Amino acid sequence: MNKQTVFSIFLLSLLSATLFSCHHARRNIPEVPKSKLPKVQVQVHRYGKALFGIDLKNFQTGLKKIKPEFQPFLNANLNDTANVNKLYRYVTDTQIRYVYHKAMQVFPDLNREQQQLQSAFAHIKYYYPHDHLPEVFTYVSDLYYEQPVMVQNNVVVVALDDYLGEKFPLYADLNIPKYHRRCMTKKNMVVDIVKALYQNDFRQKIYPKTLLDNMLEAGKELYFLDAMLPDVADTLKICYTEKQLQWMKKNKKAVWAVLVKNRFLYSSDYMLINKMTQPGPFSDGFSHASPPAMAKWFGWQMACKYMGRHPKMTLREFLKMKDAQTFLEESGYKP
Repeated sequence: MNKQTVFSIFLLSLLSATLFSCHHARRNIPEVPKSKLPKVQVQVHRYGKALFGIDLKNFQTGLKKIKPEFQPFLNANLNDTANVNKLYRYVTDTQIRYVYHKAMQVFPDLNREQQQLQSAFAHIKYYYPHDHLPEVFTYVSDLYYEQPVMVQNNVVVVALDDYLGEKFPLYADLNIPKYHRRCMTKKNMVVDIVKALYQNDFRQKIYPKTLLDNMLEAGKELYFLDAMLPDVADTLKICYTEKQLQWMKKNKKAVWAVLVKNRFLYSSDYMLINKMTQPGPFSDGFSHASPPAMAKWFGWQMACKYMGRHPKMTLREFLKMKDAQTFLEESGYKP
């Protein structure tokens, strides 16, 4: 009998024999008094709105007019007819115009998102006072859902059409999985921006080998999101439904027992690590009510426990941590 089979059988027997309390204490997450947060101003530049708002009869002139504000998109030679025609075909494409108008319905303004970003960037500036805050641009990507947020050269580019809600019909037409569509809402946008900034600017170049290594790296990322977005729901940070989150809290002891008993924490088996860290409708080998990527959730809890027990450690120092075994032991984590 292989270890994957043992994993599933042991888990199911343990879950069926154990009951758990529904009451859980709030995680220990970092909080900064508002009086200590630096004042920052965030302007979100809406390239999509500006581009599609150009009078098509004077398209080239309109492009030149908006070029100074939207250099990340319009750094080409606009006296070159080929460049202008390419953009003209884009804004007159029937599907793209449909997607643009839907984006305008979902995001008639970005006041809420701008306020959230202002808070997130204030927290970034608090923890990293010498870092330069990025400029933020939005656009219509023609449903480039594989990378909704891109970060380069201190510029953040966000595809609004990747946040039109899980029921937007073209998502289903593209065969985007339901579990992925569930996270393509306007509430997820700012979380994805901060996550992209973490991965581009703050994540250490560490390549995890074992499941425990992966837990440490996931814990760092999710704890970073806690630090920068303390008022955002946990479900959005990890992309769980509320039912999945509650399932995880209720069954954490049983799942953890499986991981410890079978020494899965120290496994470098690709299939096991993939099962425990990658997105999906649920975790293979568990109840269909279970959430995916449960190792990430455990890493998150361990990160909060670890930092709670090391109050003098800075966020910057924690993100540099490499020793997953020390992380486990010194967190004192016991579900």
